[in-house]
Amino acid sequence: MTGFPQELDDISFTENAWFKGDLMNFAPDTSVLDVIVHNSRAHPGGIAIVSNDASYTNRELADAVARVAAGFRNLGIDSGSRVGLICSNRVEWAVAFYGALAAGATVTAFNTWSKRWDLDQMLEHSRCDILVAVDHLGDTDLRPLLAEVVPEAWSSTSTGWQSASYPQLRDLILIAVDVPPGARSFDDLLNFPTNPDLDDFPATVLDLPLAEVVLYTSGSTASPKAVRLTQTALVQHALAVGERMGIEPADRVWVPVPLFWSYGGANALMVGLVHACPIILQERFDARESLTLIERERCTVAYLLPNIAQRLTDCQDFSPAKVATLTRGMIIGPPSAIVHAALTLGVTHVCNAYGSTEMYGGATTTPHDWTLEHRANSQGLPLRGTLVRILDSQTGARIGEREVGEIVVSGSVSPGYLEPADHSTSPFTSDGAFHTGDLGYIENGEVHYVGRASEMIRSGGINISPLEVEEFLLTNDCIEDVVVVGAEADSGDQVAIAFVRVAQLSVTDEVQLTTYCRERIASYKVPRRFVLRTSDFPRTSTGKLARAILRDEGQKVWSSWDNGTHSSSTKITEETP
Repeated sequence: MTGFPQELDDISFTENAWFKGDLMNFAPDTSVLDVIVHNSRAHPGGIAIVSNDASYTNRELADAVARVAAGFRNLGIDSGSRVGLICSNRVEWAVAFYGALAAGATVTAFNTWSKRWDLDQMLEHSRCDILVAVDHLGDTDLRPLLAEVVPEAWSSTSTGWQSASYPQLRDLILIAVDVPPGARSFDDLLNFPTNPDLDDFPATVLDLPLAEVVLYTSGSTASPKAVRLTQTALVQHALAVGERMGIEPADRVWVPVPLFWSYGGANALMVGLVHACPIILQERFDARESLTLIERERCTVAYLLPNIAQRLTDCQDFSPAKVATLTRGMIIGPPSAIVHAALTLGVTHVCNAYGSTEMYGGATTTPHDWTLEHRANSQGLPLRGTLVRILDSQTGARIGEREVGEIVVSGSVSPGYLEPADHSTSPFTSDGAFHTGDLGYIENGEVHYVGRASEMIRSGGINISPLEVEEFLLTNDCIEDVVVVGAEADSGDQVAIAFVRVAQLSVTDEVQLTTYCRERIASYKVPRRFVLRTSDFPRTSTGKLARAILRDEGQKVWSSWDNGTHSSSTKITEETP
């Protein structure tokens, strides 16, 4: 790696950092770039990030970020620009992410599980100027998908085109060995030369308004919501989370969850950055490969989901010795998942948490040194800088301790959605509070999550919007109407059940509908069961859709199939009397 560019080396960012005992702290106005530069000086030889066979020290990371930022600026990216990013857990994700922010752009991270329909929706909404994309996700070749949405990169003989489908989009930067003539190589940004023409680069960066991060998450609207996150809040939130988890610079943080999730990119990645400890990325979760990676890299902290922890311990290669270095971490799930992670997987000080993307991935976290029983049965205390209240969902009045109401969060909260479709239904209030739509209560200052008040389906730690899946299913010519509901599974998770109205039951079946979905949308959005009908859906006395009736029916369908009454290939039909 080359040395740290002189242009940024002349700028002092360290006045924003100080130490309180052994704990790193940063001033409230600290940006992500401030932290990167601070780490490059305080711990230049320390490992910042590792993925596959690539790694960066703190100094090398700062060098790469500065060069990529300069490259973006040379392409006209600055304040007001938007850079889209679709990449798996690789060092290039972090470098592109940090580099775009340093150039002054807002970075929009896209779901790597996206299919044609998903990506089209996000590109149209985000209005990105440049799209940075990886060409392969493991064995999956993304180039055919990219060629569909951005054909100009393949049909043009050079760069400089403008997308016909997305007028704002004017460049595709590929993380690839072979790049089509109308695209640019990410290596060109990494190798961008510094020269006297860039002397004003640092001052310009300092003068720019702090660029934002945008992460897409499913919600109560048909399309995914683009959640805006500020750099300063990302830094402060990561400091608070790290305190609860007991993170130290000597830790090594294993991140198998995707960076385009707030749990990965806004939580895990930022926690490692602000606490100056190595981030160990896994490009795609595989239990056997994970065990090898954890043992080889001597990871000490794990960001888990219940299914990840279960698959690790179910793997034939699992042994306590392979994960002996893991002592701390975080998991989102029911009490049984916390206990399993601590006792079976061996992450004895694993933390429980509550939050969403709108809350920077978490509003509460249990202290790592609480007893296991305590951590398993509480979502913890609000993080530093976060206020959690329980309000009556009807009156909006604050209610007493141990009374169940809507969880409302203030403080470390998103400033809102990027270009929301309907401002009148925003869950954000004028005073900066976020109405989560979740139910819970507070006891002794601790938050206890009870359930979902909204229609959201949460499966495997992922939010699934019923309206989004319904909108997609209506692209199938055989479907006249559709309602998607969630059913509770024995695991404490939820599954999506689709009620589909067709003209005749012979026009399609469950297998065909499942195949239709799997070929076109992300796998986690595919309903687990389809219920075909020719009659109208039930309505209330005021003519509104009676979702509650369909939820009850969906629960019966799932429970009977889950108990073995129906085989997975059975075509289920249902008619309302």
